[in-house]
Amino acid sequence: MCRERAWPGSGVRGMKWTEISRLERSMPVSKDDVVAAYRLILGREPTDQEAAEWLHLGSVAELRKAFLASGEFRDGFQKIVSQPAAAPGRLALDCAPISVEWTTSVGSERKLVQYVTATWTALGKVEPHWSVLSSPDFKSDRIGKTAEVFFGSGHGDAARIAATLARHGLTPDNFPRMVEYGCGVGRVTPFLAGMFKEVVAIDISQSHLDLARQVVAGKGCRNATLTLARAPEFGMRAAFDLWFSHIVLQHNPPPVMALVLQRMFEMLAPGGVAIFQVPTHVPGYRFNVAEYLAAPKDGSIEVHCLPQEAVFQIADAAGCVPLEVREDDAMPPPWLSDVFVFRKKPF
Repeated sequence: MCRERAWPGSGVRGMKWTEISRLERSMPVSKDDVVAAYRLILGREPTDQEAAEWLHLGSVAELRKAFLASGEFRDGFQKIVSQPAAAPGRLALDCAPISVEWTTSVGSERKLVQYVTATWTALGKVEPHWSVLSSPDFKSDRIGKTAEVFFGSGHGDAARIAATLARHGLTPDNFPRMVEYGCGVGRVTPFLAGMFKEVVAIDISQSHLDLARQVVAGKGCRNATLTLARAPEFGMRAAFDLWFSHIVLQHNPPPVMALVLQRMFEMLAPGGVAIFQVPTHVPGYRFNVAEYLAAPKDGSIEVHCLPQEAVFQIADAAGCVPLEVREDDAMPPPWLSDVFVFRKKPF
């Protein structure tokens, strides 16, 4: 509680803490000081009588000390610290349902896939690295200086895969053939190639894939194959043991997400594991296929939801059971982003 007053050669804002402390001890208490104390320390407005009761104190320092020692402050502080801390940004448990059309006709599916393909191929030509990690540092005019940081970040994704498997008593050695869906420009692929016997890196964008091939070749990864995703297989032409995708599926309209997951679960080998992230809820989100196809498009990056119910339904139809469903920080509040871990029977 240190209000500004005239002071030779300086204002309070420019003074050192020791000088402010001496000033507080010499300043008589005014009504403004008392009102400020009620507002800042007790969180309420004082009555006129209450404001007058503290004017007898000899300094602002004494006023602050008295307020911090008051029963009203202690009671209020105890109530605050005794309450469990709320997780910041968490979606309310009583949130309303969202309307998401995640199945549609073959003709509409084809149009949706064509749009996603064209959008990401164009982004790969203009801003390939930024489209993967949307930080200004990874724009085309800066990537020359930040490439090491960009590609180094792929280690974290690979480490999370290993940690996830370890929680279930598994190791990369249990999964000789793994698929990385949405490999982009090869940010994570070399790290995966160092963990698994064989890696199939898939992307829907030819322009991204061209850059990924250069990265993989430069790292000498002879056990990594790069494949273009095209419906209906989406690059998944042979069975695999582990499937991984992170910050990828969300950029597809819900019916396309569903098609990719259906194909993935179909091709996942018995006992195989799928680890993937997808946003499942955001208040007010709505997706209608006809409306979406009729709306004008500008080729910008989109983010969509696929409800948990849809994910579980698709997995169950393929004989896959959940091992984990965890909230992650891939999307900021109020989005709900989940990491799913499924395993295919029998195992």
